[in-house]
Amino acid sequence: MTETPVPAAKSHSRIGVVLLACVLIVAIAVFAWIRLRVDSGEALVPTADLSTQALDQRLLVTEQHVARLEQERAALQQRLAESANRTNLLRDEVLGVSERAALIEDSVQQLSRSDRSAMDSLRLNEAELLLIIARERWQLSGDLAGTLQATELAATALNGLKDPQWLTLRQTVTRELAAYRAIDADPRAIARGELDALEALLPQLPAADGNGTEAAPEPYGFERLLNALIRIQPTGQQTLIAPAERQAAQTALALEIANARTALQLRQSAEFKNSARRIDQWLLRLYADGKALQERRQRLQQSANAPLSIALPEAGSTLSELQRLKQSATP
Repeated sequence: MTETPVPAAKSHSRIGVVLLACVLIVAIAVFAWIRLRVDSGEALVPTADLSTQALDQRLLVTEQHVARLEQERAALQQRLAESANRTNLLRDEVLGVSERAALIEDSVQQLSRSDRSAMDSLRLNEAELLLIIARERWQLSGDLAGTLQATELAATALNGLKDPQWLTLRQTVTRELAAYRAIDADPRAIARGELDALEALLPQLPAADGNGTEAAPEPYGFERLLNALIRIQPTGQQTLIAPAERQAAQTALALEIANARTALQLRQSAEFKNSARRIDQWLLRLYADGKALQERRQRLQQSANAPLSIALPEAGSTLSELQRLKQSATP
């Protein structure tokens, strides 16, 4: 029976214990050395160099870093300024695009209304011209028929305006037309008709020469001598026209009738009344007084006493309103 080799195993265990003891001793020594260095105030890191040259070198490096930072800050500030300028430029461009879009929209709307505006302008100009003609016909010659016709044409042109701003104008022309149509008879037309009737009657009237009167007995003696010296005529009668002067008197009567017509044309009531009075005097001297002549004289006198002008406040009101509206619409 063999025996186990005990001494070799014991030797190995002793070597391990010795090595462990050595490691512990080294660790304790290192720890003690470090502890000693810490307690003595010595740093484990290398100490800084506080010499003048080192400080100058560090200051120079710091200044270079500050200068570099300042340059970077200036560059960043310039970039920010450029970005702000580009932003403002882009904003202006966007605003410009918006304004151009608004202008284009307005132009499109104006184009859509251009046809209607042009037609309205033509109607207004046509109505204004017709109303001016109507006013001149009424004021200068009192032509009721011509004034009414021109105003009706102007009303037709104004009725084509559908814009609400011309509603007052259409109402005004309607009132003016109603005022013209309400005139029953023009006194000037009546007086002109009386003059025409008188001129048509004149060739049918007998002359006032005494041929139609009864012959008086031939005077004798002293009465005959007295008649030769003195001519007696009843008071209130006009002097008869001699046959040689009759043509001149008829010419004067025709001139008075022409003056009366001119006064009628201009609606001069006073002048027409004076002409009618002179016509009446010539009628008494030229023609024998009869029923037909008396009737013509009386009717002519009535026409002369009546006013020739017609008071019509609405005359010309549409033209005044149209001109006022056009001036207010002008910027």
